[in-house]
Order: sequence, then C-alpha cells, then structure tokens
Amino acid sequence: MFLGILGLSAALVALPHSVLMDAAAGKRDTGNAILLAAETKCSPQQAFDLWATSDGAMKVFAPKAEIGERVGGPYTIVFFPDDDPGGVRHGTLGAHVLMRDPPRLFAFEWIVFAGDDTKGDKAPPYANEKLRRPAHLPTWVEINFKPNGIGTHVDFRHYGFGSTPLWKTSQAWFTRAWGGVLAGMKDYCEKPV
Repeated sequence: MFLGILGLSAALVALPHSVLMDAAAGKRDTGNAILLAAETKCSPQQAFDLWATSDGAMKVFAPKAEIGERVGGPYTIVFFPDDDPGGVRHGTLGAHVLMRDPPRLFAFEWIVFAGDDTKGDKAPPYANEKLRRPAHLPTWVEINFKPNGIGTHVDFRHYGFGSTPLWKTSQAWFTRAWGGVLAGMKDYCEKPV
C-alpha cells in the first residue's frame, strides 16, 4: 500500500491540524517518482528500524543521523560530518518524519539537492538554497515492509521530483543512490548475528 500525498494526508488526520498542514504543505505527486523494491533476511521490525532510527540509519547508509521517534520529529541525515556537521549543505537538515506505523510503513521528507558542488559525483546536483530548502520540502519517501518467506519485502517510493533538467538529474542520482542503500540494507541483514 502506498499512500501518495492524498493517502499521506488522510493517514495523518489524527495529528493536530498545524502538524498535518506542515506535513502536507508543498507536496504533490508529480508523476516523477523513484520506485524500487528489495528482499531482505531481516524481519519487518528490523528492516523498519534500519530506516526509522538514528542507530539503524547509521548502520546502513548514514555516517551521522538524528531521527525523531514521533511524526513531526527530525529526519536529519548528515553525509559528510567532518565538513558539514549539521547536514546543512550535504544532508537533510529541516526534513521531518511524516508517518510511523511500525513495522509496516515509514515515511519521511527528503532534500534532493546539495548546498555546494564540492563533492562531485558523491553528492546530488547543486541547487541554490531556495530550491534546495524551500519553506515546504516537496519530496518525500514512503517505505512499506511486508513479511515474506525469508524475511521482508521492502517497497520503496520517493515522490515529488520536478520535471526540469536539474530535477531529472537529481532523480537519476537518487535512483542510483537509493538502490545502493537498499543493497546495503540487504547486505547488513545477511550478516551473521
């Protein structure tokens, strides 16, 4: 089950109105989404935790993370902590958790442009601050975790990409990057305990 923005808004109706409006503001399904899937040996709860907790994200894809335990909490990933300790230029400072339904569904905002062009192909394309961090972040990720015979089937969707060449470059970059993160999650889950 994927929510898209209408389903996300409906799923958030139990939240205070101000939180709901902030979560949905600026988001729309543009028809330009990244659609990926993976199979992992982790249980749904273990797979959920790899995305929905700071410790889990740091095991799989983030050198540094601050992930809130509640809807509306931060979803800050810092990719170059030595150069950018707060994740301002190369991270997701300002992104928030949008939905938590452990161990089935997790959704969060994401920033799809870099704040400078110093990391080359190790970072998404550069965009000015107005496009990088608008008042309401336009892209978000929804991940579904479903038990299967070996562990968990993970459905991954990243919504809200624009259609200009810069947005298309970012979408292509993140298609590769998220594929790598899903492969890293699978590898992590296959390690002996």
